[in-house]
Amino acid sequence: MNIAELLKQGKLSHLLKITVLGTSGSGKTSFLRTLFGDQFIVSDVKRMDYLENKANLTYTPIDVEESTTTVSLNQLGAMVIFTKSNRFEILELNDGVDYLLSRDDIDYFMTFSIFDTAGQERFEFMADICLKGSDAVILLADGTNVSSIEYLNVYIEKIMREEQRSGKEIPVIVFMNKADLAEKGIYIGADFVRTAIRNEFDVFETSIKDPESFILPLRILVAKINAS
Repeated sequence: MNIAELLKQGKLSHLLKITVLGTSGSGKTSFLRTLFGDQFIVSDVKRMDYLENKANLTYTPIDVEESTTTVSLNQLGAMVIFTKSNRFEILELNDGVDYLLSRDDIDYFMTFSIFDTAGQERFEFMADICLKGSDAVILLADGTNVSSIEYLNVYIEKIMREEQRSGKEIPVIVFMNKADLAEKGIYIGADFVRTAIRNEFDVFETSIKDPESFILPLRILVAKINAS
């Protein structure tokens, strides 16, 4: 089935807007790099941990040498492809769609514009700006930091305000990130998140060291978008 037939049958979605929110150090940019690799261009700089940890209770410095932070806004165009064999593929829009014309295994096709905002509190206004017109939101929390988890409620309030403004429900999923650190005894666990956000949204334990941990949540998010 080619692109023209997908369009005719309504299986090619219009461009959707997904906003990724989370505190500094929660792993937002790393999550997108996990999906799209080094082709994902970011506005990140190396952290000055000794200053940020003193001023930002939502940030826990663990891998100091490799730690970076977003200083403005990262944006990416993406395609999500569902095949007839129930496979799930994520591609950058920059990869082009010409080769898709020759494929006959595509069942459904969605295009996204993904916004990754800076997580520091001084850039909180950017979350309000990016939320406008969002079709879905991905929330990330640092699973080793109570303040990062509790700050999810700030984002949830912003989402609720945007829902009231737009008059439409915005599908949301929550990633409890850094689950790989459970073996070090510093990972808090998903139950704490569910309690903190009063079980308002689906919560998934994830790790950038395990890309597969993001796949099921993304499938669920796409299903929520289609149902909304």
